[in-house]
Amino acid sequence: MSSNKLLDSSIKLTTTYLAEFPRHAAKGAETREKQIANIKKAYSKIIEPNKPTTKPDYLVSELLEYLFDYEKVKRKSYQIQYNNQKQVEMMIGELLEKYITSIGKDYGWVFTAQCIKAVDLLKKEKKKWITLQIKNSDNTENSSASKIREGTQILKWFRRFSKPRLIKPKLNKNGTLSKKPFGKNYRYEFEKRQKTLDLSEFYTPEFNWENFPDHDIRSRVSEEGFKKYIFHYLGS
Repeated sequence: MSSNKLLDSSIKLTTTYLAEFPRHAAKGAETREKQIANIKKAYSKIIEPNKPTTKPDYLVSELLEYLFDYEKVKRKSYQIQYNNQKQVEMMIGELLEKYITSIGKDYGWVFTAQCIKAVDLLKKEKKKWITLQIKNSDNTENSSASKIREGTQILKWFRRFSKPRLIKPKLNKNGTLSKKPFGKNYRYEFEKRQKTLDLSEFYTPEFNWENFPDHDIRSRVSEEGFKKYIFHYLGS
């Protein structure tokens, strides 16, 4: 699908959805005109670092030097590195949306340009709407954003686990594999192990691609693919 067709499809699906569910419109996207403007702006946006607009807090630097033996003579370079890191982290989140959209477009998904509360991607299958929120990490969502999804059917997915942990599989009393230790994020590992009743301990993976909620997209996305997409985007 060409970029113009994808833009048109995004406008059509997003505005149709919000015409049906106007209460789901995000702030600044309350009218069809605003929605179209937001989507056009998002699709034409070039993702790149912004110039820092805030002055570093000198006290942060002094505490870093006191608590962690940062070198005072390198204070300025540390401040620049910190600002650059924040910019790159924001870019990764935006590039993740673009990467998923670049593949999801083949299966009817469009980017909503934050026109819909807590929804990044949208598709329609027959008469059923499917909405998806994606995050870079499992700890990047605040409580208010989480509450928006309460009572909704918005799918949620994140790219990386911030705190990998040790999983200890165990059996139920009837001899079947217990789902509880696996939780909702490792259902595919559970499905694989329930056939063999493998009880060996394992550490959770760093990345979450195998749990992507759309089966068609899941087979085409990966950390390596995302990294290649990023450097191709930046190089072009």
